Amino acid sequence: MYVNRYLSPLIVYFYSWRMVLFSIATGSIAIFVYSYLGWTWVAIPWLPVSLVGTATAFFVGFKNNQSYDRSWEARKIWGSITNHSRSFGAALRAFTVNDEEGNDDVRIMLHRHIAWLYALKNAMAQRTAWEHKDRASERQRAALQRAQNPCEQEIEKHLAASELAALKMKKNLATQILDRQSQHLSKLREAGRVDPYQHVALQDLISSLYDEQGKSERIKNTPFPRQYATTSNLFIFVFMTLLPFGLLPQFVELGEKYMLLLIPFNLIVSWVFMFMEYVGDISENPFEGLLNDVPTATIVRNIEIDLMDMLSDETVPDRFQPTSGILF
Repeated sequence: MYVNRYLSPLIVYFYSWRMVLFSIATGSIAIFVYSYLGWTWVAIPWLPVSLVGTATAFFVGFKNNQSYDRSWEARKIWGSITNHSRSFGAALRAFTVNDEEGNDDVRIMLHRHIAWLYALKNAMAQRTAWEHKDRASERQRAALQRAQNPCEQEIEKHLAASELAALKMKKNLATQILDRQSQHLSKLREAGRVDPYQHVALQDLISSLYDEQGKSERIKNTPFPRQYATTSNLFIFVFMTLLPFGLLPQFVELGEKYMLLLIPFNLIVSWVFMFMEYVGDISENPFEGLLNDVPTATIVRNIEIDLMDMLSDETVPDRFQPTSGILF
């Protein structure tokens, strides 16, 4: 998640340089074939080009709206995970019997909950076939790698060795950790350490965590419809290819000495359309680790700090700080 007030010019450059080269090339080709090869027929009327541009703008706008909805829903899901985690920790400490055994149960379950957070974060970080593999700068990729590396170590740190050994072969580690929480609550109920009402309240919180996990997995494992992504790129390509030839008649009317102005004006219009497309394109998968994505590593670390503070633990980790204005 980018947290500076404005995008860095370097980021804009990183996402724009290919489209700039393409628009310069198409503008130069249009002038060359018209002026030097004498192919005057390439100066097509502006009306069909403007119709293509209008349709493309509507289509790209629709795609961007849907991409933003996916990204914002993902952020709301992880906001709910934060709220439910705090509620679970507070309720667990308030409901269990306040003695040495009860404190041990609270500590085990809260550490297990932190392990669940890291397991879910790790699941969200796994690459899918439709996610981007080359849209992050080297610095972003390095920072993302540092944020993802500790997942397995953190899970090992917060789970007992015997429990971790039993869970390692499970297909969905996060699901099985929450199931362990439910089984632990049942044992507390049977031992009389929580009453039936408290048991139901705590189990409801676990059910809410299951709901948020499922929502997060739905967004992660369901690609933005490929027909929209493909046709949007195709329309942009068609429009950017036709644009300089549609601009030719206007610059021909201005006179031969103004012909070269076609290149910068073609660049500006092409850049606006293509950057709109890129904004939606890099926002449609909110868990792939790009600069606009949900900062799951930061959210998990913040929840971990809250729960460790509840336990008065002396080894509370530090909060993550932005890297080049980005929270991962």
